Amino acid sequence: MREGKAGFQENVFNYLTSRLLKVSMNLDFTKEILIKTKMEVEDSKKHDFIINIDKDINKKEYRVHSIIIETRSTYVQDAISNGLARKENDIFILELPDISVDVFDILISYIYGGIIDLDKKDASDILNLLIACEIFKLKELYDYIQDYLINNYQDWLKQNFALIQQVGSKTSEFTKLQDYWSTTIRKEPKILFNAIDFTTVDKEALLSIYKDEELCMEENELWDRIIHWGKAQNTDFPEDIDKWTAKDFNVLKKTIDDFLPHIRFYEISSEDFCYKIMPYNSLLSNDLYQDLSRYHLVSSWTPKFNRLTPRRKNIPLDSKLINFEQAILISSWIQGNKDNKIQNKFKKNYYDFQLITRGSRDGFTGEIFHKMCDNKGPTITVLRLKNESSILGGYSPIDWDINKRGNFEKTLDSFIFSFIDKETILSRVKEPDNAIYQFDGSNFVDLQLNYTFNSKNGVYYSLRAYEKQIIQNEGNFVVDEYEVFSVTKKSG
Repeated sequence: MREGKAGFQENVFNYLTSRLLKVSMNLDFTKEILIKTKMEVEDSKKHDFIINIDKDINKKEYRVHSIIIETRSTYVQDAISNGLARKENDIFILELPDISVDVFDILISYIYGGIIDLDKKDASDILNLLIACEIFKLKELYDYIQDYLINNYQDWLKQNFALIQQVGSKTSEFTKLQDYWSTTIRKEPKILFNAIDFTTVDKEALLSIYKDEELCMEENELWDRIIHWGKAQNTDFPEDIDKWTAKDFNVLKKTIDDFLPHIRFYEISSEDFCYKIMPYNSLLSNDLYQDLSRYHLVSSWTPKFNRLTPRRKNIPLDSKLINFEQAILISSWIQGNKDNKIQNKFKKNYYDFQLITRGSRDGFTGEIFHKMCDNKGPTITVLRLKNESSILGGYSPIDWDINKRGNFEKTLDSFIFSFIDKETILSRVKEPDNAIYQFDGSNFVDLQLNYTFNSKNGVYYSLRAYEKQIIQNEGNFVVDEYEVFSVTKKSG
């Protein structure tokens, strides 16, 4: 047997080689042989490398073998060459106080025996294991650990969402966590804003969210959360805002100033402006605050600083006939907008549209219509005529009800409309006593669905009870597709 380090390394290498040859002869015993190899090679009498893990009372010394850990980890190679691992009496010593004993136990089992067992491990330990793997450059484990976390610890990830962003951004190779973060933020941003560690999120990461034109959050909520985040960055603020000094407000303003240009203040309701914005008015420029005050006091006031367009909120809309922008426009008409475009007062969407029937899916008969749509509250009906691209539709604030067949319904709030190429026409009811007629399908008197909608005479249009003509020709038509949506007011 050769003496010294070189002899020791050669002996260990030969030993491992003989073991691996045995593994190749009988793969059924691979795991058992690896476990034995780990136990035998870990014999502290043969070590030439010490790694001190954790700190204080948790500190533990691991006696390992340079030939093994150098082979498995380029980090250890670098630590030896750059002096990070000091040498005492022919033994290398490496200090890693930021890795816990529990995490390193998993890591060293993998380095020696190729075994990684994450069952019954805490999510925090698994995340810290991923960080440790990045330190040791064990890249073959990156995707496996990320997948394990995402597939098994959804609740924990959502409660610690800011931490996930911080870890995911440590290296460009943590792509699984990065994709999970960005996809979740786009679909469910409130997961971050409601996370227990929200106030620890990195400023640049949070700012990128506020800049997102498709962020699915209300502007008053974005204001609330940035105030909460800003306060948390400065723990000296009095809890009672009435006790704040001018200096306190200036400190908060400097903390969140980069976020303010990305908040649509004109979309915040008058009530929220009164109770949420006014107490912090010194955070805004005087010109903006004065203009917002006039906007909420004078119904005809035209905003001077409203340069931001409404966010294109990525809210699912299950429709083959209308897009999200058209749904927002219809929502504004329900609120009272009388124009064919969204005015400032109606930029905020207060309604959700839930599909309750579609002709191509459920059928085109009056019987199916009433089965699917009766007593569902306010509804929007949209339809496309055969061999045409134009979309026609109407809003009824009244329940459809087959038991009222043959009766007129009175309302001041119904309307019909058309989207024809780039032209939009809105026609509000002018004869409220005859606004709605209970019959085979959606029936707005002027615009009617009758009998079997996708057959001859399935649609009839003529100008009678509503203000404007929504298509050029009157008469009977055939439906190519139609959809009915229930209309519900958003909560919150």
